[in-house]
Amino acid sequence: MGEFVGIDPLGAEQLVRQMAAGKDVLARTRHGIEAAIAEAGPSWTGSQGVAAMHRSWALFDETQRDLKWRMDTLKQMVPTAGTGMLSASFAFDSEKEAARQGKADAAPVAEALRQHEVENSVESWRKVTAATAAAKGKLNDPAYAAALLTTLGPDKFRALFMHWLRDKGPAMDKGLPPGVLRQGSETLGPLAEAYANAERAGRLGEEWGGKFMETTQPGVLTALVAMSKPSSGLLNQVALRVLGRPLAADLPTSQNWNLNVLVEAYDADPQALRTLLADHKEAAGWLLHPERFLRTGIPDFETKLAGVLDKALQPGAGDQGTRDRAWLNVIGGVGAEDSPWLGGQWGRAFQDSPISQALARNVTPYLDALARGQAKESSPKLTPLYPAPPWDKLDPDVASRFVGALMQDKVAADALFKASHEYTVGLDIGRFQPFDSDDDVRAGYVAHSALAGGVANLLLAGSTYAEWSDDEYADWIAGVMTLPVDWLSNKYWPIDDPTTATARDRLQDDGKDVLKDFIKDYLDKQTPGTADTVAKKIVDQQTRWVIDSLAQHKQKPLTVWDEDVVEKTFSGRLYKALVDALERRGG
Repeated sequence: MGEFVGIDPLGAEQLVRQMAAGKDVLARTRHGIEAAIAEAGPSWTGSQGVAAMHRSWALFDETQRDLKWRMDTLKQMVPTAGTGMLSASFAFDSEKEAARQGKADAAPVAEALRQHEVENSVESWRKVTAATAAAKGKLNDPAYAAALLTTLGPDKFRALFMHWLRDKGPAMDKGLPPGVLRQGSETLGPLAEAYANAERAGRLGEEWGGKFMETTQPGVLTALVAMSKPSSGLLNQVALRVLGRPLAADLPTSQNWNLNVLVEAYDADPQALRTLLADHKEAAGWLLHPERFLRTGIPDFETKLAGVLDKALQPGAGDQGTRDRAWLNVIGGVGAEDSPWLGGQWGRAFQDSPISQALARNVTPYLDALARGQAKESSPKLTPLYPAPPWDKLDPDVASRFVGALMQDKVAADALFKASHEYTVGLDIGRFQPFDSDDDVRAGYVAHSALAGGVANLLLAGSTYAEWSDDEYADWIAGVMTLPVDWLSNKYWPIDDPTTATARDRLQDDGKDVLKDFIKDYLDKQTPGTADTVAKKIVDQQTRWVIDSLAQHKQKPLTVWDEDVVEKTFSGRLYKALVDALERRGG
């Protein structure tokens, strides 16, 4: 029987490092000392110098291995470890005893499997499950688990699960529902736990790595996940195997329970999903392909997937570097040039999409990076405005398509517009007078108006994919076109005075209605003007708004030169995107 063990994790890890350093010193000096002793011959006056040195190295090595085994086992038994003392009762006195028992318990499992492959009866399978049950109570010891699996080998281990799955329809490819998996865990659960525990402790050989994943059916792999508590690394290996299959392999002939297992596992471990999306560029496209997640045949699956994406990608989740990389790959997958999210058979599927809403809700902290990408396109000489790494690698067109894909859902579109408005107001452009004598003040106006124009461009480009009525679309575009002049609200129309605020809101609404009428007339073919003509009228209206507002608040009148600067601010940053949006919609 084992012993009661108590260990301070921090102290134990420090001792392991010190013993490793001692082994390194002895390893580097051993050959030199041995050579010196041999050269001295009979004149050497020491007693058993070489043997003592070897014993010292062995003491470090054996103690280090024993301490690591104890730490590995405790981590399996006490997963919520803090910084204090960990304690538990061990099943075995030593790592060697654990490994010996693992090998011994594997033998009857292998023999029962051999008999079942001959008899293939209910009774022979009952003997298999009785043999696997012997492992219960010992699986927290990773040395035991590793020895059990190594003795069985990957082929026999896989065969056990395949025999269980064989009479369950398309389970090899599509997996099994939760109820069936719970039943299976009562018999094969110990083997699944052994695999997860040995893998987590890094004790499985190479034969259990890539080749095992590649040659094992997806249904077997997801059963292993469902019956155990896999490490983040193991969960992501299984996910890549399942999601990397061709879409045709998951045709909707039956429910795809493999995806359900993955989503439930990621719900318990959102950090794993964040890491998967960050480290594997293709994974986001695989996971978020509509043919995959809309045709699982599983009730409310899209809502479940939206929930785990929400956990993995929400602001502040995990470390920022991993989260940034995950978002870049999500944007790249959804906004790809040939994205299935845009157009084609899936367009209407995203008009009421919990996934679109979750992504729109959580991408808002990155609007600054996306706006900077758009500003870089319109003002390439303004290098201080360039997005910081890793966002500098994002193609602005990809970002626009991503936003457009989300905007097919009205709730998501409203969330993006609200966040963009808050971002623009938050820039507080009114701090900077566009015609101030101070160079820095003028530069501040240009920089901040470029960012306001950038986020407006992002929404304009995305709006071309929205499936809305003409009236809704005109209202949206008019709202977007007022974003870059929101600085007037802060500078000239203070909001702490209710009367002033009411007047400001009325003037803003009036100005927005004028723009909306321009757009609506164009879309309804009520005007002979082209998209180019309408865009020019809108830009002119924005310029006039600024000029009239400055005059109303008794600011210094603008010269012709100043008016041209204001006009170019709008036309240079928004004109092309506005024309493209109107042409696509009008066409």
